[in-house]
Amino acid sequence: MTDVALLINPAAGRGRGRRVGAEAAAQLRRSGVKVRELVGSGPDRAAELARSAVADGVGALVVCGGDGIVHIALQAIAGTATPLGVIPAGSGNDFARAIGVPLRDVAAAVAIVVAGVAIPVDLARAGDRWFGTVLASGFDSKVNDRMNTMRWPRGRTRYHAAIVSELVAFRPLPFVVEIDGSRREFEAMFVAVGNGASYGGGMRICPSAQVDDGLLDVTVVSRISRVKLVRLFPTVYPGRHVLRPEVLTFRCASVTVSAPDVAGYADGEFVADLPLTCSVVSAAVQVLSQGLACPGRFGHLG
Repeated sequence: MTDVALLINPAAGRGRGRRVGAEAAAQLRRSGVKVRELVGSGPDRAAELARSAVADGVGALVVCGGDGIVHIALQAIAGTATPLGVIPAGSGNDFARAIGVPLRDVAAAVAIVVAGVAIPVDLARAGDRWFGTVLASGFDSKVNDRMNTMRWPRGRTRYHAAIVSELVAFRPLPFVVEIDGSRREFEAMFVAVGNGASYGGGMRICPSAQVDDGLLDVTVVSRISRVKLVRLFPTVYPGRHVLRPEVLTFRCASVTVSAPDVAGYADGEFVADLPLTCSVVSAAVQVLSQGLACPGRFGHLG
C-alpha cells in the first residue's frame, strides 16, 4: 500500500478516535505510506469526505473509529474497487472483529493496512443502505431509540442503563418475517439479521454468521417473560442463547422484517422504520485483512 485516505472519527471511543488516528497516521507515514488525513466532524461531513476520497481513486480508504464510521464508509465504498481498512477505536468495533482486525493493537492494525492484502467480503442491503454487521429490530432497537434520548451515562454504561429503562415497559411485538419468500409470524422480543456475527461490542447475536458465505443469518427471540429476557442477555456474548428453545435461527439470501412502530438499526445506526428488506450481496467490498488459513471462517474470530 502506497497511499491511503485516513478518515478519523474524533469522537469515537469517548475521544479515543482522535488519539488513535494520530498514532495510526504517524505509523503509516513511518512505513512509507502517503496519508491524507480526513477528520469527520459529523456524519454528513464524514460521508462527504469518504465519497470524495473514493472518487479521487485513493489506494485505500482507511477508517479510524467504531462501527458508526465504518457504516458511513460502506455507503461510499461498496461496489467499488477501492479497499477498506479499519483501525478500531470505537466502543463496539464489531466490523473490525468480523474481518479479523486486532481491536486493541494499533501497530498490528496499521501493519495490515501497510501489507495491502485485500479480501472480498459480503455486505447486506437494507433498503438503500449497506451494512456490514447486524440489523436489529424490536427490543434492541427500542433500546437504541432510548439511548439516543439520553445524555448520561456515556459509553457502554449508557447501553446497559437504556436496557433497564426499556425493560420496564416492553411487551412482545407482532413480527412478520418473510425468509426467502416464506412468510412466518411471531410474537417476539426481537429479530436480528446478521451479515456478521456480533453487535453491541461483541454480543454474538448471530453466532454462525460469516461475512464471506453469501448468506444472512436471522435470529428470532420469541415471546418470553422479562425475567427470562434479562437472563438471556449474558448468554448472547458467547452465542449460547441459540441453544435455548425460545430462540429460532434461519439462514437465507433475503429477509423482510415487519412490525408496527419499530425501527431498524444497522451497524448501530438508525436505518428506517420497519418493514425493511435485507438482502446479501456477495463480495460487495474489498477489506484489508491479514487473511485466514480457512476461508469462510471470519465469523468465528474474536
